[in-house]
Amino acid sequence: MAEVRQVPLSLITPHPKLATRLKLEVGSLAALIKRSVGEDVPNGQVEPGRVVPREDGGGYYVYIGVRRFCALKSICEETGDERFAVFNAYIDSGSSLLSLFLRVRSENEEGKGERVGLSVLEKILGLYKIRGSIPPEKLDDELRRELAVAEKLDEKRIMKLFEVETAAHFGYRLEHLERLRLIEDAEEFFKSAACTAGFSLPPEGVEKAVDGRDAANTLRWFGRVFPEYAKERQKRPSTGLQTSIQQQLGAGEHDEGEPDTNVRGGGSLEIHEKAVIMVPCPACGVENMVQTRLEAEVTRLSGDPNGPSMTAIPGVVLGCGVECYRCAKRFYVFIKPLGGRSYAVEVSHSARFREPRKVVEAVDIRFDFQKGTWQKLAGAKVIGVVRARARARN
Repeated sequence: MAEVRQVPLSLITPHPKLATRLKLEVGSLAALIKRSVGEDVPNGQVEPGRVVPREDGGGYYVYIGVRRFCALKSICEETGDERFAVFNAYIDSGSSLLSLFLRVRSENEEGKGERVGLSVLEKILGLYKIRGSIPPEKLDDELRRELAVAEKLDEKRIMKLFEVETAAHFGYRLEHLERLRLIEDAEEFFKSAACTAGFSLPPEGVEKAVDGRDAANTLRWFGRVFPEYAKERQKRPSTGLQTSIQQQLGAGEHDEGEPDTNVRGGGSLEIHEKAVIMVPCPACGVENMVQTRLEAEVTRLSGDPNGPSMTAIPGVVLGCGVECYRCAKRFYVFIKPLGGRSYAVEVSHSARFREPRKVVEAVDIRFDFQKGTWQKLAGAKVIGVVRARARARN
């Protein structure tokens, strides 16, 4: 059985070909490590990582547990405490790059605790870095599809797509990237990718994004991410482009001076996200949109096969750390399902458990692309907008 070793941080660097994280936030993990310090775990690192010896004999590459390594390094630099100057790890050797990469994916397939799963772009970036060391016959169908995308995109394009994801609060799916990779021209590629993310188009809508790609100039963040392609920001797309994007989304036109209350002609508003819970950031007050997909029920079966059963909703409380999309500060949300669309909610700066008490109703929402706001819906009516600005300070 492999033995966990304590490897000095000074001998470790992230593996250059297996460092797939596009964003490495370690603040909350560092806090957790500090709280976990004990007699059995002097450095607070409960879960060991994995390293491989460098070919030049000059130390080790960490390929699993990179966040843990960076968190320990951050604590050590901050405190100067030598307890945090070592990394608990298994030392592996003799494995191919593909084997190591697949292990990385397997370890991060499901986020557990402070472990964060890999995004589609991070998986693509990982394959791009090791593309020259991959025997295609050893890949399953999904990996072959991802490799085909990775071979078409270079690292610069992947990094730019991550900037787009961040700006648009969007996540590309593999099907999006399979369509976008067919675009050779860089400007056409990035404008189409920006429209896809900015207008939250499904994969089958990428062709519409390509046709209406100049609408990218209407996105508030486009000029910041792509100054080389941005024109003076238009208030709205030209009629043809606007119609193309709206038809894809099913969104109706409305005048900006008109109150957004009903859909013209008695139709229904297009719902972009369903059953969303609004949680205010305790730092800036901006409403963050959260969805929970846990549906928990407990059913007591009757002893009589023909007798009645009884179903109830258990007192489950979900707790998770989130990063405010406006001020980027991390806070914690505690949510308790009450049945239907009702939830008890509590937010806090601390990860310490708090019993949710404030009762809220989940709502359906849509994005008004002309006004650049998320709208709360009740049937065919807009009942409010999501508060997207920080509250005024006294």
